[in-house]
Amino acid sequence: MPLPQLESVEAAEVSKFKTLDNFPTPKIENPELILGPAGEIFEFSTCNRGDLGFTIANAQIPAGAGPLPHIHHYTNEWFWTPEGNLELFQSASEYPDLNKPATNDQAGRTTLYTVDTSPNQVVYSPKYHVHGFVNTSNKTRPLTFVWIKDQTSPTYPLNDGGIREYFQEVGIPIKNIEKLPPITDESKKKFVTLAPKYGINQSNYFLKYASAVSGQPPVALANLTNDQDLTRIIDAINAYNQGDQSVKCF
Repeated sequence: MPLPQLESVEAAEVSKFKTLDNFPTPKIENPELILGPAGEIFEFSTCNRGDLGFTIANAQIPAGAGPLPHIHHYTNEWFWTPEGNLELFQSASEYPDLNKPATNDQAGRTTLYTVDTSPNQVVYSPKYHVHGFVNTSNKTRPLTFVWIKDQTSPTYPLNDGGIREYFQEVGIPIKNIEKLPPITDESKKKFVTLAPKYGINQSNYFLKYASAVSGQPPVALANLTNDQDLTRIIDAINAYNQGDQSVKCF
């Protein structure tokens, strides 16, 4: 059976959030710091407002680092690239079954389309798409991740679609930013093996999910957008920072 595909080029929308000069961060005390499997430093904050639940991570991505191809089932994601120099990749095909990842023996591999990001660019990656990125420069680069809980997500304690809970379980806590803990083989292994618990298919090598790579993404893929939810997120953060008690951030 053919995999679901994006809508036609004619149906693609143009986002008003193609770039942002600044992405607001909740002003919380002592944000949680976690070390990722490739040496990424994540600074987490999570917010809830009514039925809205999301997590933000302001991260530092070492040169050459980035997550291998993976699929989210319970969250939709944005990337904000303050300095650019990150190559993002994403599939046009969708993989809606958590139990059938994008492997040859399951739902089949896919072409990954790349985009070389510019400073202050915003890129949207909805659930079910294979995606990831790599820092193609020779220096550490900042990247802000934004994950919003999808309405199909089961309940997780932080009401964020399970993404922060995932990093809490598989990552390594940072107690002293000046003295980072060592990255362990156990942490790298858990990053893959525990991913389905949080609605994620995570590959352990690039070509596990990818059959080809192309630098010419379909227009519909390049123009993926979810301005409504991103506006809700930004409004909630600004409201929290202005003292609105209807927003809880931690």
